[in-house]
Amino acid sequence: MPTVTEHSHAQVGRVLRVGASDVASELLLAVGTRVEHSRAVARQAAIASNLLDAQWSSALCDAAWLHDVGYAPQAVASGFHPLDGARWLRTHGWRPEVCRLVAWHTRAGAEADIRHLKNELVTEFPPPPELAQAVLTWADLTSSPAGECCTPNNRIADILHRYPPESAVHRATRANLPELLAAVHLVETQLAIEQGVLQ
Repeated sequence: MPTVTEHSHAQVGRVLRVGASDVASELLLAVGTRVEHSRAVARQAAIASNLLDAQWSSALCDAAWLHDVGYAPQAVASGFHPLDGARWLRTHGWRPEVCRLVAWHTRAGAEADIRHLKNELVTEFPPPPELAQAVLTWADLTSSPAGECCTPNNRIADILHRYPPESAVHRATRANLPELLAAVHLVETQLAIEQGVLQ
């Protein structure tokens, strides 16, 4: 029986019967600690998923697991992992909402701009609703590379430390800092209201 990395277009039905966690676990098994990180992002996303309507809540749960599949050797094409991951998922039958969240996860538009891929990103994958993007951003920024909970500030500091200043990731993270923190603030405010901490 083929693995999830060996699908053809004729096998789309099988892909859809395989859960997002299975796909992410297989594709990212040999890519550092991406499985552990993805598991943590999925756990965080589940905490905030009820801030979204049913359509986007369901997509969020899958996208949280799948947001980094663009790092898998099977998916790498442009070298920009949000776009590569979204394209791989689209080819393998994942629904548009999941692909759109993966394509735009953690404010990916800024890095797409630096890489001169913004037009392709926008054309192929329209941006998801702002709150859906924000929830996935919050989940990603509160999950360390090793799969532990962390503060957004520590997560951003780690990204800036791991990537050299001239890299697209470092430059995009710095340029995007206000938007990243605004997304975190939006979600944490909504969670506090839901929990009755804020009125």
